[in-house]
Amino acid sequence: MKVFNTRSYVWLIYAILWGMVWAYPVLTTLVIAVRGGTTLSWNSVLHGWAGILPFFLLFLLHRLPVHFLFMRHRVRVYILSVVGGLCLFGFFRYYSGEEKSRVLHMQEPCMLPREQPLGREPVPGKNDMAYEEGLVGGRPELSGPRPPRSVGYGPVPEGLPKPLLLDLVIAVLMLGFDLAIALLFRYQKEQEKAHRLETEHLRYELEHLKAQLNPHFFMNMLNNIHGMVELDPAKAQVMIMELSKLMRYVLYEGAKPRTTLSEETGFIANYVELMRKRYPSRKVHISLELPEENRERVLLPPLLFISIIENAFKHGISYQNPSFVEIRLFMEEKMLHLHCTNSIHKHPPKEGCAGGVGLVNLRQRLQLLYGDRFTLDITEKDGKTYQVKLIIPCEYDTDTMYGC
Repeated sequence: MKVFNTRSYVWLIYAILWGMVWAYPVLTTLVIAVRGGTTLSWNSVLHGWAGILPFFLLFLLHRLPVHFLFMRHRVRVYILSVVGGLCLFGFFRYYSGEEKSRVLHMQEPCMLPREQPLGREPVPGKNDMAYEEGLVGGRPELSGPRPPRSVGYGPVPEGLPKPLLLDLVIAVLMLGFDLAIALLFRYQKEQEKAHRLETEHLRYELEHLKAQLNPHFFMNMLNNIHGMVELDPAKAQVMIMELSKLMRYVLYEGAKPRTTLSEETGFIANYVELMRKRYPSRKVHISLELPEENRERVLLPPLLFISIIENAFKHGISYQNPSFVEIRLFMEEKMLHLHCTNSIHKHPPKEGCAGGVGLVNLRQRLQLLYGDRFTLDITEKDGKTYQVKLIIPCEYDTDTMYGC
């Protein structure tokens, strides 16, 4: 269960970042107070917060065009809204800075202190004489350079003031960072959506392939039993009972995404035993080798091997000539191997089209399940034997500590 959705994570990041920004004036004022041995000056803290507040309001206002304009692909309107917001922010910062400059200028002292006139540096032993000589009409005669005037006093220099330019740069970077976070989480959301759609598509494709596999399997089995009804009715009845076991596995285990190797090998053993009853001739050799270890721990998709085994019996068995089917299923280096070899008495089907829909569906299913992590080789040797090799990765039950 998800505790946070994507939007919750976005606001959590913003809360952490802005919490650090708002805490910065408090921490710096506290450090200064501790070093100077004084009390915490809340006036300094409020002054710092007053400088942060316009940026915070601009950030909150920026969330609206991001959500309602940019995320809805109205990029031009979004750019115009951002430019307008930055202009309003610049005007506010400029005029608030001018007002502060006027207040500072009005608070300047109108008279200079008598102890040290401007423009004259004190000389040891001659300060009083220099001061008396500099008096003209009861006022000190000022000479030398004038003191620098306070910010905002006098004519405004050409161009933007440096503090305002710096504020605009910080505002642009802040909005760009906000937009980058929005794009990042939007990309993540789109990726999750695409992954869900792909998963659903694969699930529907697998269900469609299974729906094709089950009728194909039962059709072949019924054809096998049909041939025994006239020859040996008693054996046909036994085969029908065996078929019911196979049908139970196909209906219940075949609907699951994964089954154990033990269940799958049991199904294969029952199927091969049913084929032995159909082909009791001494001319037919049927060999089956199944793994014994860790069969309860290994997981695999159900009904994965039956198409290969079906085709081996369908095209490899003959009543008139000696024939064989050899099935070997084993595990090696965390891979599950199936080697199925049979004799040839009919023209073997071409690779990718062998056995009607059976091997075609198998190859499609393997690509959906494993991508490029499987191997399916179909070879013919000297026109006498036909061999299929299938290799898939082992999957283990996560509740156990066993492996191949």
